[in-house]
Amino acid sequence: MNKRVFLVAIILGAATLFTACEDDGDLALPEITIMELGEGSSHSNDHTAIIGGEVHIEVEIIAEGKINTVQIIIHSEGEHKSVVDGGEWELDTTYTKFSGLKNTTFHEHLEIADWAEPGEYHFDFIVTDLEGNQSSADAELELVEE
Repeated sequence: MNKRVFLVAIILGAATLFTACEDDGDLALPEITIMELGEGSSHSNDHTAIIGGEVHIEVEIIAEGKINTVQIIIHSEGEHKSVVDGGEWELDTTYTKFSGLKNTTFHEHLEIADWAEPGEYHFDFIVTDLEGNQSSADAELELVEE
């Protein structure tokens, strides 16, 4: 009887030990905080950019699984009529220069085409870490004529 109790105790102890040490590999999703989004030359944060100028973007990123890529997409909201080469102005760019970093401040200035139509645009900021986890943050951006 004592051998049976001892054997059960050993099995339960081993099961507890292996379960407690098991690494489930779950990392927190990347954290994104849009700090500034606006006209490039003034580093404003009014979510407005001038057509033919630049949009200033500053975003804090924390990625426990280390950054792989940062993608920015700006696309129109509503009906814009200005088209060049058969399409509306939009931006879709991916950065890899932050790859391998856990924490960084993304600070870039992106050109707004001089043929873009004034109006409301949607700004998407997407971070994918080296583990494949992905987070996004978005904001509205208004393009205005100077």
